[in-house]
Amino acid sequence: MQPNPEQMAILQAIYEGHRHIAVNALAGTGKSTTVRFSVDGGPLQGKAVQYVVFNRKNAEEAKQKLPGFVKVDTAHGLAWNGQHPEGGLIRAAYGNRMHGSLYGHLKNLRDRDFLDYVDSLKDVSITKAQAIFLVQDILRNFCQSPDETITKSHIGSDLAEKISLRMIRRGTERFFDTAMDAAVRMSNALFGMMYDKNGTMQVTHDAYLKIWSLGNPRIPADHILFDEAQDASLPMMEGILKQDAQLVFIGDTHQSIYGWRGAVDAMQELKRRYPDTVVLPLQSSYRFGQAVADAGNVFLTALYEREKTPHEFRAFLKGLGNYDSRVELGDRIAENRSPTAYLFRSNAPLVGAAIAGLDRGKKVYMAGDQAKEIVDFLEAACKFYRGEFTTHPELKFFDSFDELKKYTETREGQNLKFLTSMVENAHGDLRREIELLQRSAFCQDADYVLSTMHRSKGLEFAHVMLDAGVQKPFELDDDGNKPKFGDIVPEVWRLLYVACTRPHETLYLNGLTNVLLANVQELPDAVVAAIHNLDRYAVDAQPRAAWESLEFPPVPAPQWRTIPVAEANLRYRLKPLAEPSAQQRDLALSASTPVRENLGPA
Repeated sequence: MQPNPEQMAILQAIYEGHRHIAVNALAGTGKSTTVRFSVDGGPLQGKAVQYVVFNRKNAEEAKQKLPGFVKVDTAHGLAWNGQHPEGGLIRAAYGNRMHGSLYGHLKNLRDRDFLDYVDSLKDVSITKAQAIFLVQDILRNFCQSPDETITKSHIGSDLAEKISLRMIRRGTERFFDTAMDAAVRMSNALFGMMYDKNGTMQVTHDAYLKIWSLGNPRIPADHILFDEAQDASLPMMEGILKQDAQLVFIGDTHQSIYGWRGAVDAMQELKRRYPDTVVLPLQSSYRFGQAVADAGNVFLTALYEREKTPHEFRAFLKGLGNYDSRVELGDRIAENRSPTAYLFRSNAPLVGAAIAGLDRGKKVYMAGDQAKEIVDFLEAACKFYRGEFTTHPELKFFDSFDELKKYTETREGQNLKFLTSMVENAHGDLRREIELLQRSAFCQDADYVLSTMHRSKGLEFAHVMLDAGVQKPFELDDDGNKPKFGDIVPEVWRLLYVACTRPHETLYLNGLTNVLLANVQELPDAVVAAIHNLDRYAVDAQPRAAWESLEFPPVPAPQWRTIPVAEANLRYRLKPLAEPSAQQRDLALSASTPVRENLGPA
């Protein structure tokens, strides 16, 4: 297997020693393969390389595929084995102080200042458990930020809304700011106890990563490859940016969909901090054919127009997969192309579809941990409805089910409205529905898969149907007004790009583009043209060969470069643009002469 021109351009940039490289890898374009090319016979062969991956599963897979000299770690793994700012190793300081949750430790903490804090919040109608949950939330948000001190900005808006509503109901709302100030002071004190390497305060995984990043962390590598860089936590990114090494950030900047939980697009941040960063695309996807690629390009175009994306971060998909891919604008199911996955905008239609399918005797699988998370909430909410205590994170700030209901009417709480209504309508008895949903946690022999668009990231299916609910951002409002393109948040376009690049063969848009054309005011001409381009890909349209000749954004053509003899043994080579001359062939055989190798653009 040989690198394609886009991959060769990346290998060339690495070889040339550019200190900062951002690889914008679109959906299914082989970023993992590109990493393997760079270290296995490529310019990083035998070098001191650190590969930073998103989670433990990715780390285990990478260790199986990459040469042994490449160190593979998650960011938490780097921090755990790194230096504490006060000296010594993080793991030595916290080996006996690790805990997944601080709740149990804080509940039994006898520190005088902490007890005074709890008492002060009790005076304004916030219970001890809620006072603990509050500082836990503040610490979690701080540990995912780049900040050095905890402030009110680390109080989540949804949590602030819950507390405010609670205090209003009890007539203590005038003390809201005082209570928040007390929580911030206590959180700073608790983090100081965590930071103390000789202390006894328990720490979480996010806390020791934060502590590591606040020091002067050192990663013993000359080259650091940072995968999934579009969803980096700020402490993770800061720790890596402090390194005196070649940094190669790899990811899909357009799949940066976790900003709501503190993630940042480290690739664009790299370019902002270091303007000399070389930005290179991976846009040739072997996951699907051009039909699905062009569906993804519709939403990339919309995102670029909405965000005014810098030109160097704009790329469009080429569908090179060996599939006769099709895009059906409606919901007409083609023969032998029945959906194998359905994607939803939120949990409400996801749960409804799961129960309906299971009722019909279908084997339904909710991708990942979605079934468990929904079941856990329903079980806890049913207990709560019956007046029983629960520590579920979504319910811990409410004293009654009625309080929860009122919260679901707010902007921050609307995502819980459907599940809460399920519990209320069943009078707290959802045993049958819970038993059905528990069955959807198993994927073996499933007839089809269900997922939210968020959770579909990283997954692939043969045939995908979008639920009609994904049209909601483009619907008329209660007064019949049409949405304006400039008012639609970029997150909407990112999610649709992710969803539309999941299938190999068939994408059912289920009326989505029709609604876009009919309802969205000031829709840019480029987006309209991209939508009309999909007409040729309908399931009953002409054969693929009739529309195979398509135009793509240009990719830099590889050029002959003079490189040292030491690099002549690179395993991965493109065929030259022209056959090398006899003189060039002779030079390549000489051990004392530089050779010409096709390694990418100038």
